[in-house]
Amino acid sequence: MNNQDKTNQKLKKKLKKVPDSPGVYVFKDRNKNIIYVGKAISLKSRISSYFNTAKDIKTSKIQEEIHDFDVIPVSSEGEALVLESLLIKKYTPQFNISYKDDKSYPYVKITKEKFPIIRVVREEKKKNAEYFGPFTDVKGLKKVLWFIRKFYHFRSCTRDVEHKISIPCTLFYIKKCAGPCTGKVEIEKYKEIIEGIKKFFSGEYRKYIKKLKKELQEYIQKWDFEEAKIISERITLLEKMEKRIPWRKEEELIEYQKTNVLSNLANILKIDKIPVVIEGYDISNLGGDLATGSKVVFIGGIPIKEKYQRFRIKTVEGIDDYQMLKEVLKRRFEKITKENRPDLILIDGGKGQLMSAVTILKEIKITIPVISIAKKEEIIYTEKDRAPIILPKDSPQLHLIQQIRDQAHHFALSYHLKLRKKQITYSYIENIAGVGEKRKKIILDILTRFSDIFPEEELIKARIPQNIINTLRTTKKEKIESIN
Repeated sequence: MNNQDKTNQKLKKKLKKVPDSPGVYVFKDRNKNIIYVGKAISLKSRISSYFNTAKDIKTSKIQEEIHDFDVIPVSSEGEALVLESLLIKKYTPQFNISYKDDKSYPYVKITKEKFPIIRVVREEKKKNAEYFGPFTDVKGLKKVLWFIRKFYHFRSCTRDVEHKISIPCTLFYIKKCAGPCTGKVEIEKYKEIIEGIKKFFSGEYRKYIKKLKKELQEYIQKWDFEEAKIISERITLLEKMEKRIPWRKEEELIEYQKTNVLSNLANILKIDKIPVVIEGYDISNLGGDLATGSKVVFIGGIPIKEKYQRFRIKTVEGIDDYQMLKEVLKRRFEKITKENRPDLILIDGGKGQLMSAVTILKEIKITIPVISIAKKEEIIYTEKDRAPIILPKDSPQLHLIQQIRDQAHHFALSYHLKLRKKQITYSYIENIAGVGEKRKKIILDILTRFSDIFPEEELIKARIPQNIINTLRTTKKEKIESIN
């Protein structure tokens, strides 16, 4: 076997660990010089193609030079685009000379002026504007911008808005532009529009997806399928954005690339695949009642909060964290699909919690690596090694594990406290004279929505008598404070 065959064998073995996720790959020669940087929607598929027969001269030359490679999985196609561009500019690899700069990809540009303009552009970033992107689908991006104009009426023209123009454009009349050219729009009001759009492109658009899905069901129930089709198309557009929009800023991505935390974590834990998708679990069981469980999801090293899930424990009585954990994992993984399958499961707890998780997963025939982390000692337990793993306190891998554990803990605890507050609130409403079942539900809804303040105005609006409001005010404080 010659040296090239040995190298190919080594690379194919390494390829088995590469995930089927968005990311950037870096090819190196035998002197560890970076010779090529590429992006991929599926790292595994893209890198595998370099071990097939080359379709062009460039690929053939790259194949001859590859001696090693690194992969940096990220959370979205957009992040892969940004990171690829940053690394090419940093290392200028020999096989990337034909790389086109930022002008290749469309961005959403928001100018920094009195009444900012929002447009889709292909240009190098300038200091007098803020940019969101890049995006890969310019047509889809323009459709998304047109859609959000329904909520935020921004300007996209270059008209002189410092002086009043008597005839505004059509967009003003169809309520797609606030019309700063008319001189009737306050600067502060327009700033609110711009801030809303910035939030939208920073991830807040997921709230619109939830809102639209509710609307979709309403139209279907009304048999209004024409409107339902329009709503469905809007949901599709926004879900495409979720896969493509970047999450982290450029400097964060560079730092993430340096540590390459997920690839290193796979080596530390001795698992067969780089864990791009990690789910964290915890149980909250204060006082033995109203126990809850939580699932948090991290993709590409960052939390994806819309994928978080809470569980109300249904089958376990008393204080038994192990059985509660089994219940949560069973409920979660009995419904597993290829699309929602994690690469690693992280349990908040020690060896006992780990073994409970391993046991139930074996019972339901799920083979996913599981680890746990004990709070006080910050020791990591795995199902493969008897001896625990102790990472340095400054380890990026430990920091990620701690972050996932803490998120799972706080998410479970917050749900538990919410249930306890609701239970206690209901128990003292029960004892107030003159409160019927219908009124109890109204009061309970108001008090649980305003858990941190006493919502007197809301109760008055709901026509709750003043004597009941007075009783609620004096009772609520002492009851709720008793659980904090």
